[in-house]
Amino acid sequence: MNFNRFFVKNYQFTLIIFAAVLLLGLNSLFNMPRSEDPPFGAPMFSIVGVYPGTSPRDMEELVVDPIEEELYKLEDIKKIESTIRDGLLVMLVEFNYGVNVDNKNNDVIREINKLRRDLPDGLIRLDVKRAASSDVAILQTALVSETASMEELNRYAEQLEKNIERIRDIKWVDIQGVPDQLVKIEIDLEKMAQLNLGLNQVLGLIEANNVNIPGGDIDLGARTYNIKTQSEYRNLADIQNTVISSSSTGNITHLRDIANVYMSEENTDHLARFNGRRAIWVVSAMKDQRNIIEVRNQMEDILQSFEQQLPPSIEMEQAFDQEKGVKLRLAGLGRDFAIAIFL
Repeated sequence: MNFNRFFVKNYQFTLIIFAAVLLLGLNSLFNMPRSEDPPFGAPMFSIVGVYPGTSPRDMEELVVDPIEEELYKLEDIKKIESTIRDGLLVMLVEFNYGVNVDNKNNDVIREINKLRRDLPDGLIRLDVKRAASSDVAILQTALVSETASMEELNRYAEQLEKNIERIRDIKWVDIQGVPDQLVKIEIDLEKMAQLNLGLNQVLGLIEANNVNIPGGDIDLGARTYNIKTQSEYRNLADIQNTVISSSSTGNITHLRDIANVYMSEENTDHLARFNGRRAIWVVSAMKDQRNIIEVRNQMEDILQSFEQQLPPSIEMEQAFDQEKGVKLRLAGLGRDFAIAIFL
């Protein structure tokens, strides 16, 4: 049977087939997921551990070394990098490319679960997370101001974060560039001596009311102490109201009576800038298999409404927008598609 003659002779049928293929292609073009990074499984995993109150050396000896020893026994391991700070452990585990990522994910989780009963009881968190292409940001928004306080910038950033998180296809939103808030305690040594109080006694009482996850620092000049979240201390007033001593007559001495307690933004490890200007970043990521153009349209409505609420001292700028690159590539794809149809 001569297929060429059949399709030429029955040109109506040929046109129907051609139209069906064309419609199928157009449907795929307009409905396919659009993003710059295709979903793929990278052989990388992060392990996050929280061990409140421990020193970096103890964290390394009691937690990091046992975990690394077991993980290095796994096949195809490439490298392990560990970072320890203030009772917090972040470990990056990387395997050689080409391995089955799902199997390696199960291997890492299995080894961690086997170790849990041998690790210190004070280790309140030990989580394993696998890397994903959807963790790449699709939009980086900068709130820029040279005059607004970091507290004010952070307040607006948190408001924008909540607004964007309402979008169903958004995976996560993160605020970056906010300096750590420090609690400064300036003790009046003369008042402390009048009350027959010792420095170690005062420090001990502060630490006794503050026993969970690291969240900042207490700066006492030559010595710095961690401030913890989820502890007895919920705000600055709680610290100021710490009871230092009480007399037989019922007189109570609070920390505020012998010290000046206030918040500070000093000792920052990094500074966030946009075009040389002070800024806070609101970074957003999209879930896998989503259309970035549709997601950005939803985000744009939120961003425009939010920008109108900003005071004159704060500007909103877009530093990175993945949608622009995707649209550029799709335009090239559409052009090639049209040329193919014409030919």
